[in-house]
Amino acid sequence: MKRFLNLLLIFPLCTFAQMSDAEFNKALETMPNSDQQTATAIVENAEKKYPNTDKAWYLRAFYQYMDGDQNAAMMSQSNAIKANPKFALGYDGRAELFFAKGMYDKAIADETKALQLEPENISFLISRIRFYRANKQFAEALADAKTRIRIKPDGIMAYLDAAVITKELEPNANADDYFAQAYAFKGIEKCDTDAVFGQFLLGDGRFEMARDKYELAFAACPTYFTADDHNSMGMAYYKTKQYDKATASYKKAMEMQKQNLFFVRNLGMVYIAQNDWQSLKKMASGGLAVDSNDAFCNKFYAIALEKTGQANLAIPYNEKAERLEREQQAGNNN
Repeated sequence: MKRFLNLLLIFPLCTFAQMSDAEFNKALETMPNSDQQTATAIVENAEKKYPNTDKAWYLRAFYQYMDGDQNAAMMSQSNAIKANPKFALGYDGRAELFFAKGMYDKAIADETKALQLEPENISFLISRIRFYRANKQFAEALADAKTRIRIKPDGIMAYLDAAVITKELEPNANADDYFAQAYAFKGIEKCDTDAVFGQFLLGDGRFEMARDKYELAFAACPTYFTADDHNSMGMAYYKTKQYDKATASYKKAMEMQKQNLFFVRNLGMVYIAQNDWQSLKKMASGGLAVDSNDAFCNKFYAIALEKTGQANLAIPYNEKAERLEREQQAGNNN
């Protein structure tokens, strides 16, 4: 839902009263942090002041989406488009709803209409890239990724998208050239390119090169590193069996996002590789305090108990981990 909040568009004037951009954007920013009564009042006031207009219908769709009623939200987005067939954001919003339902062709069609109305809207372009990739239309996704670079060449993530999609289209292709372009563009800091190139190399299985890029990026711009960056650098160290450095990187990620159990799980793999059962036990216990129903933390705690001579105590944690894994798998299949 966050992506809806960043779209500042200028809509065509009609002969009837129109909500101003400022009022519309304030409503979109306010609603997600409001209680249901306040959010309802925002929508109803808009509908009263601007009946049957594109923005009023969009706010109704936004509210319905927040409330979990995707079908009603889709109908409201369609009404927004009927009220103003040149309302690009309406097509974009409906495209996201089609995508959520797995209706990729319709999502692409709506996002294409949005882009016809707003050809250089990066947000719309990013969405269509995502839809194309989900629909296995990698050639079309790559064309959009290249367009994104052309429109906004200082956006480093566009180069990552282009490189990843190139590999999806042709696994043996040389996608490193996109990062050569990023290094050559003066509007992107080298450490940003190093970090993102490291992310690509990590996904491409070139772990030593990924580690080297992350080290260069961290040495030059340590304050830029996010929790995800530290986690990725930790993975590069783990894959190159530099376990002490991997531990330090994962712990830094955990310090920055204390509730993120994904980082805990990664650190657990380091402790297992080192046969450090006491550290694994302590870490898993902390993870279970955050979420007692995390399958990995239950499994790690069971392993640590078994390895420290407490096999009987490990049984319920192991059984719980296996049950949670089955439930998760069943949920993924539905």
